[in-house]
Amino acid sequence: MERFVMTTYRYRDGLSADDLRELTTKFTKVGNFPGTLAHYTRLDGRGGFTVSEFQKEDDQAAVFENTIAYGPWIDFEIIPVTTMADALPSILKLYG
Repeated sequence: MERFVMTTYRYRDGLSADDLRELTTKFTKVGNFPGTLAHYTRLDGRGGFTVSEFQKEDDQAAVFENTIAYGPWIDFEIIPVTTMADALPSILKLYG
């Protein structure tokens, strides 16, 4: 199976306009997680999600470092995911 992670994020409650400016500055310097394939933002302005692919083992450390860089402003949930095409053989083996 391919090694993807879906990262959902939500801005912490109580952030001021200055906090959000600081976060925006941080994003221009740090950017997305390594291996990010897509980055979407919620239209309600409260967060978003990314889909990233791990190419090698040290990508996990880089994702962790990227996550803690945004810790003061954002809460994260990082979820391992795969494509349905990759998952279907296991699903069929168990339930098919």
